[in-house]
Amino acid sequence: MKAGHFEMVTMLLAPMILMDIFQVQAEMLDMADNAFDDEYLKCTDRMEVKYVPQLLKEEKASLQLLEDVWENAEAKWEARKTQLFLPMGFKDNHGIALMAYISEAQEQTSFYHLFSEAGKMAGQSRKDYVYGFQFKAFHFYLTKALQLLRRSCENSYKNVVYSVRQTTLFTFGGLNQVRFGHFTLAYSTKPQVANDQDVLLTINTCFGIAVEKFFDKESERIILIPLNEVFHVSQGGAGNNLILQSTNKTCSHYECAFLGGLKTANCVENMEYFQHISVYNSGMKSQESAVLPGMKSQEATQIPGMKTSEPFSLPDLNCWTYLAATLK
Repeated sequence: MKAGHFEMVTMLLAPMILMDIFQVQAEMLDMADNAFDDEYLKCTDRMEVKYVPQLLKEEKASLQLLEDVWENAEAKWEARKTQLFLPMGFKDNHGIALMAYISEAQEQTSFYHLFSEAGKMAGQSRKDYVYGFQFKAFHFYLTKALQLLRRSCENSYKNVVYSVRQTTLFTFGGLNQVRFGHFTLAYSTKPQVANDQDVLLTINTCFGIAVEKFFDKESERIILIPLNEVFHVSQGGAGNNLILQSTNKTCSHYECAFLGGLKTANCVENMEYFQHISVYNSGMKSQESAVLPGMKSQEATQIPGMKTSEPFSLPDLNCWTYLAATLK
């Protein structure tokens, strides 16, 4: 049977369309409103004690890739942690998640791409997070690790770091404020831009943390930037160069989504919130820890809208059963 005119044109154009798709992968540099951006500021203790350890077990059991990445990072963490000075409250699972993400991101592995792409879209709604996001525990531990390790803006901002995006088109709105929408590595060494399609980002970050010490690679500064830090973006001279300057704040659409928090219409700003953090290693003790302003260090946080300060009592329920119940 002969192909009609329309079918023939479609057949001829299809390879060209596919070529264009693979040659130009448009990545939006905007406020990343669909990213899952919970900072867990009002439920850290409850999440860490009551839910996340079990959630991690369930997610590793259901995703072999996560299990393998976690075990590999755990071995690296055990070998490295005694050589580090860590903040009070920094636990092994924080270190393992951090070690796992940095290792996978540097090697651009399938886990890195899977986690990053899932996180970019898991914030479309709470149902997307609950039913579609396979990395709830990993996201929690990685987010808290960055919060605990964060230094003052004065110390972080002065060190310029760089990141290159290949074959990428950036766009941003009228306010010229952006978030990455995923955890981002940047480096102190300025890279060479290979072609006109590459975009060089020059970044001054307040919330990024130095992670080279975790890998004994202190010849180059490596910074891990949280997904919800807000930057002012501007054109950096000729070409595709962009300058990102931190506004010294983060913002989130979610707060304690696991415990029922719904997505807000606007990205709610979280101003600089950590007090001074003392450091320790396995042979040292400290009397100070990071706390939210106005809170006692041992004070339990209460979820907004809850009438009781008591934590949920969920006998004989696993984390998935609990999450499903909250959506009914």
